[in-house]
Amino acid sequence: MQDIPRGLTQKGVNREVFKSLSANIDFSTPREILDIPCGEGVFAAFLKQKFPNLKITGVDLRTGAKDKDIIFHNLKAQDYLSTYQPKNLDAILCVSGVMCFDGLPDLFSSFHSALKPGGILIITNDNILTIRDRLNFLFFGHLKRFKLLFDKNEGNWNLVLPQALFMFLERNGFRKISVKYTATYNEDLIFVPLALIVYPLFLISLLLRKSPISVKDRMQLFPFGMFYNRHYVITAQK
Repeated sequence: MQDIPRGLTQKGVNREVFKSLSANIDFSTPREILDIPCGEGVFAAFLKQKFPNLKITGVDLRTGAKDKDIIFHNLKAQDYLSTYQPKNLDAILCVSGVMCFDGLPDLFSSFHSALKPGGILIITNDNILTIRDRLNFLFFGHLKRFKLLFDKNEGNWNLVLPQALFMFLERNGFRKISVKYTATYNEDLIFVPLALIVYPLFLISLLLRKSPISVKDRMQLFPFGMFYNRHYVITAQK
């Protein structure tokens, strides 16, 4: 597979996003995608180069991206969606964005409205369920990639659990929800022995817990890899 730019996210995340896009969308015909937030527009430019028929719009509050073949908007996500009210999108990419957004219930509703039937939403987020994060919170009161103290203009502040994102998707009528953990770093693998001790106990509790969520969905939300992978990618269909 062609080298895929990392952009402003964890390593390997955009590769998983690209794999999900390729598996769900036929790019042999013109398609329309919203990349929100798009960061510096690196991944959007890669997609446009890969699929010339693709119409792609990038939205980010602080983007300095410039590409004559891509439309960029320097706006907050909610402001763009309420102002332009896109419809019939083939896909929406929200890579490393939900930790920066407020108003998530309304945001997910807007995502659903903006997609055409059968369109897909791909959301990625920092995984805060790792052993490293749990130990960091135990001893220092905050998760590894989030500050203990936030200033008023903090970028990453909204700590969202994968099961919460799963719930938002279900509440807004999304289906075929899949979760894939990714971004493995060598320094996190030292926690695998501890994870091997913890996971069987967690798994018993997970499977015995009363919930309408299926065993399949429980296992994809909380696989063993959640203990050492730093990120996850969720794909859902309208």
